[in-house]
This record gives sequence, C-alpha cells and structure tokens, in this order.
Amino acid sequence: MTERTGQNPDPADPEFLHHTVAQQRTFLELHSNAISRMSSIQEDLNSRINGISRILQEVTEQNSNPTFTTSQLSSGNITTSAMTPEDFRLQPEPFRGDVEACGGFLLQCQLLFQRAPSKALQWAQAFLASNPITPSFDHFIEEFRLVFDQPRKQEEATRKLLALRQRNRSLSEHVIDFRILAVQAGWSDPALRGVFYQTLNESIKDHLCTQPEANSFEDLVAAALRSDIRLRERNHDRISKTRPEPSRRTSDEPIQIGHSKLSAEERLRRRNEGACFYCGELGHQVIQCSLRSNYRAPPLGDRPRGEISTMINDFLFVPVKLCHLSKVLDLQALIDSGVEQSLIDHSIVNSLSLPTERLTSPVKAAGLGGQHLSLITHRTKPILLVTSGNHRETIQFFITRTPQTPVVLGFTWLKLHNPQLDWSRHSITSWSDFCMGNCLQSALPSVSTPNVYESETIDLSNIPECYHDLKLVFSKSKAASLPPHRPYDCAINLLDGAPLPKGRLFNLSGPEKAAMEQYIQDALSLGHIRPSSSPAGAGFFFVEKKDKSLRPCIDYRELNQITIKDKYSLPLISSVFDSIQEARIFSKLDLRNAYHLVRMKEGDEWKTAFNTPVGHYEYLVMPFVCSTLCVMHQAWQMPPPMTCRPGRPPTSPISKTATAFIR
Repeated sequence: MTERTGQNPDPADPEFLHHTVAQQRTFLELHSNAISRMSSIQEDLNSRINGISRILQEVTEQNSNPTFTTSQLSSGNITTSAMTPEDFRLQPEPFRGDVEACGGFLLQCQLLFQRAPSKALQWAQAFLASNPITPSFDHFIEEFRLVFDQPRKQEEATRKLLALRQRNRSLSEHVIDFRILAVQAGWSDPALRGVFYQTLNESIKDHLCTQPEANSFEDLVAAALRSDIRLRERNHDRISKTRPEPSRRTSDEPIQIGHSKLSAEERLRRRNEGACFYCGELGHQVIQCSLRSNYRAPPLGDRPRGEISTMINDFLFVPVKLCHLSKVLDLQALIDSGVEQSLIDHSIVNSLSLPTERLTSPVKAAGLGGQHLSLITHRTKPILLVTSGNHRETIQFFITRTPQTPVVLGFTWLKLHNPQLDWSRHSITSWSDFCMGNCLQSALPSVSTPNVYESETIDLSNIPECYHDLKLVFSKSKAASLPPHRPYDCAINLLDGAPLPKGRLFNLSGPEKAAMEQYIQDALSLGHIRPSSSPAGAGFFFVEKKDKSLRPCIDYRELNQITIKDKYSLPLISSVFDSIQEARIFSKLDLRNAYHLVRMKEGDEWKTAFNTPVGHYEYLVMPFVCSTLCVMHQAWQMPPPMTCRPGRPPTSPISKTATAFIR
C-alpha cells in the first residue's frame, strides 16, 4: 500500500464528506428562506396593487356617480346617516388648471385631498408613470406648484399694488383689496405705509395732514378709516343745512306773476274757497282771469337766464314754419315724447290769427307726479306746419300757455311720423315711409294764391308799358315756386337692364362746402329738391364762374349714357337767321329759373338723385345737365311754328313793325 502526502483531503474520507454535506444543507436552507421572503414580499406587493386597483375603481365610480352608498359611508368611518348637498360643497372644487385658483385649491387639498379631473388628472397620470407610486406630500406640492402655480406671483401682486387707487369706492373696500395684495407682495411695513398713503383720495390725505404721523401700517389704516368717517359725517351735515326750505306765504297773498308757484297750503285753500289760482280773487276761475289774459310774457331774449334757460338748451328743438293764409312764422318746436298731444302757445294763435274750435270735453293737463297744471278747452283748426325745410303736414294744436316753448310736438306727432332723431346734434336725420309718400313734398307752403302774387310789389320800371297787364309774368316769387304737374312734364326713359349710376362724393373746400349747404337749403325751401331714398346717385361739385362765384354742377354723365335720347328737332341756326333778316324790333324775354319751370314726371324723380356730404336728394323740377332736358325744354317753351333761339331758355319774339310786335 502506497502512503500519500500533501494538503488535499481525501475524497473518500468520511469526515470530509460529512462536512461537505453539512455545508450544502446550510446553503439550501438559506436559499429556501430567501425564496420564502421573496414570495412573502411578492404577495404583499400583489395585495397592495389589488388594493390600489380597488381604490382607483371606487374613485372612478364616484366620479361617474356622485351618490355614495351607505356601505361606502361606513367604510370611510363616516358616522352621519344623511349627506346633504351642502356637505359636499365643503370638499375641494375640481381643479381644472386655472392659475388663479392654484393657491386656494392647495389649501383645500391640505384639508381633504379628493379628486383632480381635466388637466390636473392628466398631469398626475404622467407624473405617477415616471415616479414612485407613493411620493411624499411635500414632493407632490412642489411638483404641483411647478406646473400650475403662477411663476411670478409676487411681481404681479407688486404691480397691482402700485396701480391700486381708492377712487369712488368706500375706504373699507379699498383697505380689503390693499391687504390682500400686500400679503402677496410681501413688502415691509414702511413700504406699505408709503404706498397705502398714495392710494387714498385727496380729501382723506388732506385730513390726515392734521393728525399725528402714524408709526406703523396698521396705525395709518386706522387713522384713514377715522378720517373717512369724519368726512362723510361732515358732508352729510353740509347737505342737510343747504337744502332749501319750502317757501311760505301768507294766506291772503295773491300769486306773484312771473315768480314761483303757489305753495301746497295756498293751493288747497284757494281750491276749497273756489278762488282763482292766478290772482286769488273770488268769483272766477283761472281760465277766466282777466289779469292772466292781459299778461304777456316778455320775449325769450329779455328773460333772465336762470336754470330754466339752461335746461332748454338740453332739449331737442327743430326749426318749423307755421303757415296760415299769407303769414309764415319761423319758430323752434320742442320734441317731447312725454306730452301726449301737440301744444301751441296762445300768443302764437293771436299773432297768426289762427282759427280755433272748442273741445267737446276739456282736457286736464297734469305733470309727472299727477299734479294739475292747466285745463285746455280749445284747439286750432288744421293749419300747415313745415318742419326741417321740406316736411309738410296739416296739424291741429291744443292751445295752452307755454311761452318759453311756444310749439311742442308730442307723442301723437312722433307716433304718426316716426322720425329718426340725432339727440347729440339736435336734429332729425330721416323720416318714415309714411312721410316719404305723404309729407316730403314741396317745402314752400302752398299759401301763395293769385291774390298773394297780385299783392306782391313787382318792379315794372324797366318793363315796357304794353306788358304791364302781364305783371304776374314778372313775379319773382311765382317763378321760384314749385310748378304744377303738366302733360309735358319731363320724363327720363332708361335702357332696359342698364346698371344704375352710383356716383361718388367730391372733395369740397371750405367755401364750396358753405355754398353747397346754402344751395341745398335754398332748393329745399323752394321745393325744387327733396330727400331721396333712390338707388341711383350722381356726384355734386362746383365750377368757378368768370366772376369768381361758384356754380353748382351735378355729374349726370353716367345717367346720360343709359338714357334713351329724345330726338325732338331743334331749329337750325341758319334757318333762324333767315327768319329774322327783315325784323326791326326785338324783345328778349328771359325765363326765370329756366329749366326749373318744368316739373319732373311723377315717378321719375328718383332718377335725378345726387349725393352730397350732407345727404341724398332728388329733383322735383328739371335739372340743368341731363342729356334730354334741352329738347324737352325747347318742346315746352316754343312749339312750332313759333321762332326761337335754339337750345337757350330765353325767347325772342320778333316783328317788322311796332304795331305787329305789340299784337
């Protein structure tokens, strides 16, 4: 047998085998214990995941159905048996990513963290996907503020604090707003004192100057509140002392003409005794009072300028003309929707000698408070009223005493005509469709009759005596009036389907604008034009004459291009000269207003419409620059075989002898 030497153990040694087996058993036990612990940890994790899943499911069900069951309330350790809607409002409102609501939401979350839908939920899902499932609350707050809170809240509060002013608010409200911003700005006490003083009203600053200087911000706020209270009390006392006491009169003093009205006691006494409210005497009423009838109010220009005159400037007055027989009176009429009927002062009735009629039943005029003002017993018969230059109507006025506003157009007038009013410019901008068809006609009142023309003083000094029996032909007022419709009224026939002219506005200089306004006003007053709603339009401008005056021109070129031309024959110049070769006596009869002596055919007026910076108008008479008007005027004034100068308004009768000429 060979003996071995060395350090290697003998594998066949029983002791070595026993030791090795013991070691392996120890390792197996350690692995078994590790596996057991890992299994336990895994089960715990699975249990926690299941619990989280159940919680998420419950939260999802709560969001979809806000009604909690009784079991859910008991599991949440809520002992109350009933939950009212007011209890739910104590919980945080859902946060939807509003930056301004971030601070308030976090404050509620610290009390009860429940839910966060919309953008906040999306952020939470993204955050939890990349972070541990159970972060600390401080970590959550930090991340939440990073996403949703204002990055520069302090700077924004500082800016608002510097811009804050008290203005018309009470000081207590101002202090609340200031304190909120002061907390957010985080300023020191001296800085808050300086800024708060600057935000106060000047009256409070002045009052604080009389008090000791405040040592802190709170002292300054208290002093400012005391000053505000004292100033309010002082203003209240001042207003109470300056209120006018009601006027008192002795019971036997009659009313003072032109002075304040009677006191309530005096009016009651006179009503009970049946005395006159005007003079205080017995035996008659105010409407029969002779003193009141003989009294005439002074002209408006001579009256003292007091509160009433100032108030009148704030009302809407429009220029009107009252026309009766041959009399025309220019007035300013008050438009008042608070007056039921249209009124006129009795002095206007007397000055125009307007016919009147008694009302079937007298009308009692009352003020806004129901107090009796007057008793209206008469009204005018229908008279002609011209408003704003060319609006004509017949109207009846109730007669009363309104010397400061002699004509009042009331609610019935507004309801009938329904005008558009420009209250800032104190003018009427447009009229209703009813007025377009019934009232907007000739602006010259039709009060002129042949007797009126005959009463007109006509200068015949340069007129041959043989024409004196035809003096009405030389009347300027008759030539300027709106002519009647005749069989040969001017018609404008347009091509079928042709586009209507639109025209354009021309730039006018200062003198041209003044001349344009004067021309429009004159033409409206003569009735030659009227406001238009025509779809057509032509430009309006001026050309300078040789004498440097301005001639109005209307650009009718587009209208002439679509007009069917009238082929009425005009005499040849050569034939006219041949007819006057043997003539020895000539007389030129110049037609006043020329083309304006012929009316536009009814229904064709809209085709002559033109645009100006002050309005849209159309002609009622023939204008001067339309292509067919020359031959129309020629056909009207000189039908064959009479002799004329072609294409010109004046006519020239001729004769060989004076006797034949006069005939």
